Formats: sequence, C-alpha cells, structure tokens
Amino acid sequence: MSASAVARERGLYDQTLDLLSNVMFPVFVFAVWAALTLVGTSVDQNMPAQRYYEEYPAPMANAILRLHLTNVFHSWPYIALVLLLLLSMSVCTFRRVIPKRFPKDRALPIENLGLHAARESSLDFDATASAVEDYVARRGFAVRTQTIDGARWLFADKQKWARYGVLVAHVGFAVIAIGAFIGWLWGYRGEMQIYEGQTVSVPQAGLLVTLSHFVGRFEPVQTKAGVVYQASRFQSDVHVVGQRTDSVTSILVNHPFVTANSVYLYQASYGFGGNLQIARDGKVVSPSDAAGRLGPQDVVPLPGTSRVIEYGTMLGPSDPSQAPPGVPLPKADTYALWIFHDQIPTTQRPILLPVGATYYAGDGYTIRALPPVAWSGLTYRYDPGEAWVGVGALILTAGFVMALFFMPIKLYARVRDAGGAPVVDVAATTTKGNAMYEDDFNALVNGLAERLRAPQSGAVGETVNAYA
Repeated sequence: MSASAVARERGLYDQTLDLLSNVMFPVFVFAVWAALTLVGTSVDQNMPAQRYYEEYPAPMANAILRLHLTNVFHSWPYIALVLLLLLSMSVCTFRRVIPKRFPKDRALPIENLGLHAARESSLDFDATASAVEDYVARRGFAVRTQTIDGARWLFADKQKWARYGVLVAHVGFAVIAIGAFIGWLWGYRGEMQIYEGQTVSVPQAGLLVTLSHFVGRFEPVQTKAGVVYQASRFQSDVHVVGQRTDSVTSILVNHPFVTANSVYLYQASYGFGGNLQIARDGKVVSPSDAAGRLGPQDVVPLPGTSRVIEYGTMLGPSDPSQAPPGVPLPKADTYALWIFHDQIPTTQRPILLPVGATYYAGDGYTIRALPPVAWSGLTYRYDPGEAWVGVGALILTAGFVMALFFMPIKLYARVRDAGGAPVVDVAATTTKGNAMYEDDFNALVNGLAERLRAPQSGAVGETVNAYA
C-alpha cells in the first residue's frame, strides 16, 4: 500500500472518530431514538392491519403501516440506532470525557487557569510546603505531592468520585441497551380476546387461559351534555395453566398476573358479544357466528333469502358507556340492529331490541335477543431483558445525580523560591464552571494566606484580667 493510500485510510478513520466523538452526533441519534420510542409507546404494536384502520384515520393508518411502525421496538432500525448511540458514546468517553474529567497530575501554567492566586509565605521553603499540604488536607482534599524543576507541586482532589458521573450514566445506558436487545431477541407480546367460558392458548408461553367471569363496573358522571358513564373497575377471573403455573386469579387494570416463567397478563379491553337466536317458522336456525359473539358491523345472513342482519352495538346496564350523552339508559340490555333486504335497510332507524324480546325480520324469520356474552381483552408480554433495563435505569439515574448534584474539584499548588521568600501559586478547576466555586476558592486562598504567616513573637505570657 502506498504512502498516499495509507494517509487517505488514516484520514477516513480519523474523520469517522471525529464524527462519532462530536457531541452533537450522539445528541442527534438520541433524539431520533427517543422519537421512535415515543412512537412505539403511542402506537399499538403488533396488531392486525384492520385494527389500525379501526382506531386511526385512514391517512394515519396508511402511514403507520407503510412506515412499518407496527413493530418499532423489534425493528432493525431501532436496534441499529441503539448500537450506533452506544458506539458514539464509547468514542466520546475515551476521546473527550476521560481526558477532560480526569486531568493528569502534571506541571502547567497556573496563571492561565480561570481560578488562580499567588501568596507570599513568611516561612521557609520546607515549612511552607508542609503548611500547604497540611492545610489542603484539612480542607478535605486528597493530596499528592511531586518535586518538578525545583518547585514543590501539590495536586489535590475533592469529591473526585463525582467525576465518574458521566461514565456511570454511559454504563447505565449501555445496560439498558443490552436489556432492550435481550428483549428484542427472546421476548414476545400479543393480545387475546376471550369470551366467558372460552379457553385461549398462548403458544409462545405454553399457557392456557380460561375466562371464568368478567366484571365491568361504571359510575355515572353528570356533564353539561348529560350523564355519561365512566369505567371504575374491570376484572377478569381466569384460570391460567402452563409450565410451573396452575392458578385461579383475578386480573385487574394496572394489576397484572405474572406466571412462574415471568409472563405478564394485563387487562386491556372488554366488550359484550351480541347474542341472537334466529328462527324460521318457529324452528331455530341460528348460524354458528351468531352464538353470542357478534361484534359491531358483523353481518348475519338469513339462509334462503336476500336478507341480512347487521349488528350495531349494545346499550344497557351491562355496558352503559355505549349510551350517547343525554340519552336515557335503557333499563335492560338492548341491541341496536339493522335488517337489510337486497342491500336496502328495512327501517329508517336502527332496530332497538331489548334482551328477551322478539322481532319479525320477514320471510318467516324471527330474531330473539338473548343475554349478551362478556369478553375480555388481555395482553401478554414476556421480556427477559426487563431486569437489565431496570438495573440500567438505576445506574443511569445514579450517574446523573453524581454529575449534576456534586462538584468535583481539582486543586493545583506550586511552592517556588522567588529569591528571598517562598511564593505559593494556587489554582483550581471544576466540571461546573468557575463561578460556582469562586467564593469557596477565595475563602480557601485567604485561609492559606493566614497559615503562611510566621508566628508573632512577644505574645507569650500576656494575660487579660476580667472584673465583674
């Protein structure tokens, strides 16, 4: 390889390190990472495409799907940002943070530092050096001394451990990134919709979940538009069976159930399936999809006719939150239905069919409203990196506390012979700026000047009499 090629290769390497160690680069990467994290926590993840069109406006749903924002935390761009941020932080640490925050003990021009002062001593050279060392140690500094070019140098630190705050914060973020990667590699999450009496499996966890009963409680709240009903308690009574787990428990909002294998089950949503009994000429002919599991906009065809039933929603005590504001709550659960004949509604308004009532749909068909069947929406999550993320968050917090709330100080003192009387030059540096330590530095220098004065003669034996 020619000398010019080596120079070009070295130049590219140095340029890459300069870019990675530039403070603005990790700040930019962190901002992009934070934005993706916000998107991942705001947008429901790992949902069928239809669910996004149901929950969001069509343009937003299109953007979510086309930008692949449905699985943010497990995407390669997200992991690549984390790795790039770790790499940049590592380069910054070794090229900028460590040299700046941990200056070496070496002789330097004290008068060029922001906080500096010089004081003459009335003591001899050795006594002056001993007095400076003793005074600084008594002020809580860890002291080290060297003789350089005939001058006695003193290097001292106070709260030096606080200089590690940034490094500790970097380690904390690295631990968080490791936890996120472990969760991405081996973790999983999803959701299930279970009707009362139904059993649903979670294949990844080897679990069988049976919903025994669902409880939904609502409280009436008076508003300007009328009475609205707010949820006060959602509870799913379930039986969970799996490896090392066989439990009958209740899952409430913000009170998940955790299996022996650290799989979390959360209460996420709820609903009541429409339950219709369809008969023709007195003979029950209910299709299988009408057996208590009708959801909004579900369509039930009536065999042998061009008529269909479209289920709307349920109004009533079981789910009063569906009642529009200002509309009286029905005393019994009531289904809102449409009946179409040749794709034309047979009524101008929805058919309100209370539970227990029967409606004639035409062509010999009758519809009887049966009690609704409750269903519970549970989400499950397994994240083996969760403990790593928690530990990393604690380390990160500790690093920020060390860096923000404590002030490490490095003190330089030089005792030199100025041709008759020793002179002590003192300087200090901090990671917080000179203004925050200026008053304390002046007090330290003034106290040191007092220690450098020779004791006055003739003061021994003097007495003071006090009279009452």
